[in-house]
Amino acid sequence: MSRMVWDMDSYGEWNGQIKGIDDYYYVLKNYGVKYGPGKLSGLMEEEDSMKRKKIYGIFMLVAIAVFLFAGGRILQIYLNYQESQKVYKQMEGFTQKIEDQDLSPEAVPGETTGEVVEQGFLQVDFNKLEEINPDVIAWIEIPGLEISYPVVQGRDNDYYLHHLITGENHKSGSIFMDFHNQENLSDRNSIIYGHNMKDGSMFGTLDQYQSQALYRNYPCFYMYVPGYIYEYQIFSCYAAPTDHPAYTYDFPTSEDYEVFLETLQRSAEYNTGMTVTEEDQVVTLSTCVNTRKDYRYLVHGKLKQKIKMEE
Repeated sequence: MSRMVWDMDSYGEWNGQIKGIDDYYYVLKNYGVKYGPGKLSGLMEEEDSMKRKKIYGIFMLVAIAVFLFAGGRILQIYLNYQESQKVYKQMEGFTQKIEDQDLSPEAVPGETTGEVVEQGFLQVDFNKLEEINPDVIAWIEIPGLEISYPVVQGRDNDYYLHHLITGENHKSGSIFMDFHNQENLSDRNSIIYGHNMKDGSMFGTLDQYQSQALYRNYPCFYMYVPGYIYEYQIFSCYAAPTDHPAYTYDFPTSEDYEVFLETLQRSAEYNTGMTVTEEDQVVTLSTCVNTRKDYRYLVHGKLKQKIKMEE
């Protein structure tokens, strides 16, 4: 019975490695006296043990590699979040809460001028912000969600998806207005976008307006522009496909706008009790729905009043 080369030592003798059942019978026949069945069984068990150790070692190396890769990714994500939070924390340094302000509400078409709620509005230094980035057009504050960010407007809707207000390429991006809109918020529907970040930054908490209780406690958000505060009353909140009419910014006729407003109200997850008419101006807030890439969460507010900030 001829043996394979890898079973032989340099003298042509069996090298003692059990490779299979044919080896077992070969050794039993030719070396049985020296080794015996018990010794052969032990050799086979030793060989199996070595194989198991090798497999275990490979498994452990793979597990360690996966652990290190996952840990590196988590650290990278954490550092990315920290970087964007640091930038926007610096931007907050250009705002301050002022309790005692000289504020004068101005009439808005279709709305009755009311008293200014003493909530402590922001004083925003737009000159400093524009030195950092001339694309800054406003500041948004949503008290119920503790959202407070500068708003920029680019030449398209792509750049600020991936760039901070300071210009760095970053996954957090910026809060930005649709480039089709007028920067002074004079359009019938001004659209503002922000990422739904997992750490809750940017518009990461906007979908909390699915809760009607939150709406009842915080029914308004605010847009700050030089010299004015625009107060918006929320009238509709819901998730919708990316091709929803909510992203319409041009209305050739009043009838088109009325149909648009009816669609927004009909889409609402709950009844806010608010009515909107063709005289109203709307700001639409939009963010991603993390569970569905083709959906967005939308919050619509109508202009309730313009509040003039005295110098």
